[in-house]
Amino acid sequence: MSDRFRRDTTLPFQEIQGQAVIVVPARRELHELDEAASFLWRQLAAARSVPDLVAALCGEFEVEADAAESDVRDFLKELEGKGLVVRA
Repeated sequence: MSDRFRRDTTLPFQEIQGQAVIVVPARRELHELDEAASFLWRQLAAARSVPDLVAALCGEFEVEADAAESDVRDFLKELEGKGLVVRA
């Protein structure tokens, strides 16, 4: 998966005590992200590839690259399914 992803810039979000809360007004949804997911959400302000995100996650948290890659791929798949990220 060498695609690049970025967050949907049309969706409002706010960080509350380090955790992102994303609003999808059209569907009246709120999505609350934990600390690691919020970190990745911030990274997705610009288009990023999976390897970019894995490297950033490993640099910020004590996590092994294999576990980080699996988590990043799952995170992107989930967010893409909810329409929160787009392929750039």
